[in-house]
Amino acid sequence: MVGKLAEEKMKKTHEIISHLVKIAAEGSPKAYGDYLEIEVLDDAEREMLAEEMFQLSDEMDEESYSDAGESIESSEEVILIGLNDHPPLELDCRACGYEDCKEFSEAEEESDIFSGPNCVFRIIDLGLALGNALNTSRSHGLENGISIRGGLAAKHLGLIDSRICLAITGDVKKERSYHNP
Repeated sequence: MVGKLAEEKMKKTHEIISHLVKIAAEGSPKAYGDYLEIEVLDDAEREMLAEEMFQLSDEMDEESYSDAGESIESSEEVILIGLNDHPPLELDCRACGYEDCKEFSEAEEESDIFSGPNCVFRIIDLGLALGNALNTSRSHGLENGISIRGGLAAKHLGLIDSRICLAITGDVKKERSYHNP
């Protein structure tokens, strides 16, 4: 009885932390405008994402997808943060590789799983959101990481519509090791 109650409280705590992490990502500084997509996965979506990663591992003969899938599967929280379609910032800075923002806007979209081109300032917005999310997760006692392959698999599954996406994983470490022999 006590174990079940403790488990339910821990699950509720993780839901609260996940939503705080989402709020932190949404509130991150942005160049101008908000073009981020942020999704907190429920247990069924998290399991579906892990399964997709195991399948991709087999299809691509790439063990790293399986390793990342195990990380997703064992995480108590998975949050997807992506960058939606966006206009350039109109600075003509050339950081995207185009001569000016007009050329960037007229460029033909390229897409495999992630889509491009992307304005470098919008990519910085994505990075700031990821940083805020990781910091918030960590400050609430979760061990976390970023999974590029998790983002790829989420796009492949259609869990998120953004142009580029990364997954944040988080879970409580029951035992913390300060010495790793």
